[in-house]
Amino acid sequence: MSEELKTAVEAGLNQLKSKLETSMERYEGQLKEAGSVANETRSELKALAEAFEKQQAKLLEIQQKGLRIVAPEEDGRTVGQKFTASDEYKSWAANAGNGGKVRIEVKNTVDTNTTNTFPFQKPGVVPGNFAPLTVRQSLRSIPVTSNAVEVFREASWTNSAAEASHGSAKRESDITFEPYTVNIRTVAHFIKVTNQLLADAPAIAAYIDSRLRDGLAQRVDAQLVNGNGTSPNLSGLTDSGNFTAYTPESDDNLVDAINRLKYLMWVTGNVPDTIYVNPADWGAMERTREGANTGMYLYGLPGMNAGMNPFGVRVVVTKDLAAGKIIAARTTDSIVVYDRQSVTVEMGYVNDDFTKNLVTIRAEERLGLAVERPAGVYYGDFTTT
Repeated sequence: MSEELKTAVEAGLNQLKSKLETSMERYEGQLKEAGSVANETRSELKALAEAFEKQQAKLLEIQQKGLRIVAPEEDGRTVGQKFTASDEYKSWAANAGNGGKVRIEVKNTVDTNTTNTFPFQKPGVVPGNFAPLTVRQSLRSIPVTSNAVEVFREASWTNSAAEASHGSAKRESDITFEPYTVNIRTVAHFIKVTNQLLADAPAIAAYIDSRLRDGLAQRVDAQLVNGNGTSPNLSGLTDSGNFTAYTPESDDNLVDAINRLKYLMWVTGNVPDTIYVNPADWGAMERTREGANTGMYLYGLPGMNAGMNPFGVRVVVTKDLAAGKIIAARTTDSIVVYDRQSVTVEMGYVNDDFTKNLVTIRAEERLGLAVERPAGVYYGDFTTT
């Protein structure tokens, strides 16, 4: 394909783009002024859009057929000749008496005006880092269909039960209730990609879908722990009113605190089933020995799997809980995630995406966290020094 043909197609594409923008302005103007659009304007916009798309496809075909890989020696010069002809070498040679060094990179050149497309590509995508998700998986979930959930929960209970003699007055107990509203929040993000990428690299498109979903999950985990309840944030486990404060003992280590919390909550009828800790704190606990850096490891030999269930309570490690903090919870009936909309990934044109040959991909989830029994969640420092 000649360069002249490519230039002509690009010029035609620019003309069509200008006409398309003018037609879109006319369309929007009629819609705003009259609340409807003339059939003539609709037909014109549709025809221009189709022509613009065909012209784009034609330009892409020209660019792809014209793609070539240029080797370092293709212009007749060796790597050494390129080196000595470089500006960096000439500058260094002019000041050679002053010492110093010069480094030149001679790379293959991809001769294309679009994306860097190579003749061979390894299948799939080398992924980035996906941090472990733990908090959401540890909580029960209930699907809902509204934007808020009204809960009626026990606020206080005074147990006055006592023995009574025959014919004497019996003692009166007291119980009060309170309304509790769980607001559904939205967690979302998006990314823009080209139409060509979606069409030509399905592996990348699938990877983007996975990355968007993981991004949501990471943010949800963080909100379930630290959300402050102020819109648009969730009300997380450490939000005021969602927990009972834990008062630590001096010089306790993590295992000591887990044991204390287990039986502190036991006497209130909220036997904990889950402990949340920062990974640095759990690691420090695993490295604890009988003496200072000597003796046996207290939590089992490194070559043995001691598990993560000290005193029969499972431990969930989360990077979203600050080091030095601990959460003990009875997750079975104290905490629930209300799921309004599971993770949904959608794509479409936004604003001027169409004219720029882009597609917007959005991932969104709607949910709320309810701590229905704050006495079933304890939170605080696990030690004092």
